[in-house]
Amino acid sequence: MMEKIKGKTADGFAFEIDDNVFHDYRFLRALRQLQQDGDAFDSIGACFDLVTVLFNDRKKEEEFYAFLAKKGGGRATVEAVARATGEIMKILQEKNNEAKN
Repeated sequence: MMEKIKGKTADGFAFEIDDNVFHDYRFLRALRQLQQDGDAFDSIGACFDLVTVLFNDRKKEEEFYAFLAKKGGGRATVEAVARATGEIMKILQEKNNEAKN
């Protein structure tokens, strides 16, 4: 049964991510790309891929970008996307670890 992992970033973005995301090859590939040493453009592309896989819904993904743009004076900057995505990943990891214990 698929469950949702719920959380909220420091800026207040509330999210729900399917817990089966950890088993998605695209998720693992994007994580691997982020962890590899590469140029900034590779990292930006991997972050974009990660956001797409995390939300797995174009509407939810756009809501994420719109929230960041509203907080960022009309633009969802690369830095804001990377920071918020990192926060979401940390929350997912913590909740996944709690579920295993």
